[in-house]
Formats: sequence, C-alpha cells, structure tokens
Amino acid sequence: MKTPEIAIDIRQEVARSLQRAPIVSVVRTASTEEAGRVARLFLDSGLELVEITFTVPGASRLVRELLAARGAAGPPWIGMGTVTTAARAQEAVAAGAEFLVSPNTHPAMAEIGRAHGKYLILGALSATEVVAAHELGADLVKVWPLPPVGGPAYLSVLRQPLGDIPMLAGGGYGVEEIPAYRAAGAIAFGIGAPLLGATPEESRQRITRALALARGDSRGDVRGDGPVQDGR
Repeated sequence: MKTPEIAIDIRQEVARSLQRAPIVSVVRTASTEEAGRVARLFLDSGLELVEITFTVPGASRLVRELLAARGAAGPPWIGMGTVTTAARAQEAVAAGAEFLVSPNTHPAMAEIGRAHGKYLILGALSATEVVAAHELGADLVKVWPLPPVGGPAYLSVLRQPLGDIPMLAGGGYGVEEIPAYRAAGAIAFGIGAPLLGATPEESRQRITRALALARGDSRGDVRGDGPVQDGR
C-alpha cells in the first residue's frame, strides 16, 4: 500500500526555518550559471532560505531545477525575489517558489501569494508602507533600503510605534553589521553578496559567521566583511 503524502504548511515551516537560521540569502547575478553556483553554495552551507531574484536570467527555470534537485520537501526552502507585479507572482507560483519577496507592496501580488499559501515578505520603508504591507498579509515586512536612510538607527525609530510587526532588515549592508540591525529589532536579515568570498571555503566561513550573528551569537572567530551589492 502506498503511504499517503502528508501535506505541510509551507508558511509555518518557512517561519520555523527563519527562527533557526534568520537569513534570507539573496541570489542576484548576471547569468543563470553563476546564480546556480551561488544558490547551491548557499543551500549546502546551512542557509535555509534561498531567494532567486527575477533579475537573474531564467530565474523561474532555475527555481524549478533547484527544487527538482532537492527532491523531498524542505528545508532548505527556495523562493523568488523582486516579485514586483501580479504577473511575476503568478510565474513564481507556477515555478514552485515556496516564498515570495518583493521590494514593494503590491496588493495583487500579495493576494496571489496568500491564495497559494506562500510565505510572503513584502517591501516597505515608511511607517505607512510597513502598516500597509502588514495589513495585506505579509508574514514579514522587509524594510528596505535601510543603509541610505540611517540604517539601524532608522529601523529602531520605526519600530518604536510598530514593534508588533515582524521586520526583516534589507538593503545592502555587511555581515558585521547584522548585530546592529538585530539590536534595532530586526528578526531576519536579507543579505547576498557579502556572504561570498574569493573561494567556496571563504564563503562558507562568512555564512557561518553571518548565521551566528543573526542568531545573536557573536563568538565566531571569522569576520564576514565583504562587498555590499545587494539591492532588491
């Protein structure tokens, strides 16, 4: 007799992964091949959420390939970023993306994500935008871009009246800046290029360091400073 498949709540499971490993690792490259290499490095290095942005050529095809290679259900989870429109949301859902990330707050995009049970990370910057994203059903609000507007200081002030809304710090900062954003109230961190070193081993060391800092453990002896190129 065939064992029946057990349905899982993707949103709940992604939330659990973020509690264990509070980093959404961003893959944004100029080629599909490079994106695949970076994504597999992230997947093999302890990161539980890997975001393939729509700016990657053939992004949805790559998501399908990564999901097929994974086989069984996650973690790790594979999602799509730069989901700025309803059309992109539909494409991401069709590709099997398990979470959706946007730099903006688009009602139709959010509706599609929620209708399909996807974990939803909506982008916002002002208090008005953060509340709007939350009301649209965002599981996590990505405050972005933080460095140009004051970084952790801005996030700290924003959270004073909005501390009940879970927020991810996004927008292009280095690994060693994670503790400041954590102290300001971020519960998750969107980061990509600064996780990459000159070699796979150096990248794994940076990822280990970033995960330790994201969890609140600063005892790691590997510093993770790197080029800051993220802009989602």
